[in-house]
Amino acid sequence: MQTLGLASEIKPTDGMFKRLFWPTIENQYDLDLVSVQGFWVCVVVGVLSFVILLATGQIWAGALVAVTYVLGATGVRERSIAAAVLIFVCYMTDRVGGLFMGQPSIGVIPIASMLLLFANVRATILAHRWRRFGTPEQTDAVELAQGSFTEKVANVMPAKVWPIGRFVFFPLAGVLLLLTIGGVAMYPAMHRKQIELQRKQDQVQTFTVPTER
Repeated sequence: MQTLGLASEIKPTDGMFKRLFWPTIENQYDLDLVSVQGFWVCVVVGVLSFVILLATGQIWAGALVAVTYVLGATGVRERSIAAAVLIFVCYMTDRVGGLFMGQPSIGVIPIASMLLLFANVRATILAHRWRRFGTPEQTDAVELAQGSFTEKVANVMPAKVWPIGRFVFFPLAGVLLLLTIGGVAMYPAMHRKQIELQRKQDQVQTFTVPTER
């Protein structure tokens, strides 16, 4: 994790699953580890969603999702509770909503992503609690590495982008969430309409008699 600018030691009592999805958070090093992890999860989700939607011809939808998640990543890195909660709710709504729209299952990777995004919520809540009631070990600032490209992206860029980017993120996240909920709500009616249209087409084909030439 040193390439991400973290110096927190991995606790031997934490297994791999626990370190990823419910890590022990006792000081600022641990908190930074989770916030950097959350930052990259949001970035990866945004980029992959853009690529998938772009491949299906949904350019504007892909741009909306990508910008929302990348800006949300900066908010998570800056330990914004609102950003962490909104990103988690947007992703969970999209994945769970897919089940109501014919998706066979959520899948292992989306479930893992939801757990990682939920860990962001826990970390940001702890960060705010520590600001008021934390011990010196929990409130002492951590020196962030800024040498490599990934360190600059995760440790420098969020602090510069989030103060202004939050005014773009929150409206976009609201729009994305409303579109997702609206799509799920409208799906049953659209699905019934498709079935009725297909039934009418089948009836027309059944009663059509080919003419002889």
